[in-house]
Amino acid sequence: MDATNPQRMIADLEARARELAERSRELRDRIGRAQATQRSADGVVTATVAPNGSLRHIEFSPAAGECTPARLGEVVLETVRRAQEQAARQVAAAVGGTAALEFLTGSETVPAPDEPPLPRSLRAPDDEPGTTPS
Repeated sequence: MDATNPQRMIADLEARARELAERSRELRDRIGRAQATQRSADGVVTATVAPNGSLRHIEFSPAAGECTPARLGEVVLETVRRAQEQAARQVAAAVGGTAALEFLTGSETVPAPDEPPLPRSLRAPDDEPGTTPS
């Protein structure tokens, strides 16, 4: 960026803003397509979840009527959980290599701020900045 030419600097910033907006749209589209569908091992339950893991659709085969309510509940939960894991992997793949992945996973590390020196009234006489302890 040429800091000596204000018009060029503005043009560069506008171009960068357009590029970031386009990348943001592409990322939003990829995340929006990250729905996942899983079928239980016995084929009784099929669940589809949104990119955020919320349930979009659930379907039961006729064999669901033969399951006990407790068993059917377990199958539903397991099937939805697997679909959520699949959607999460798709979202992670879509945002991989971007700052968004660090944000979503919470792995972004923020350095701890330097501690300010103690006020002079609380420091030992030989604990002045720039001096070495004796």
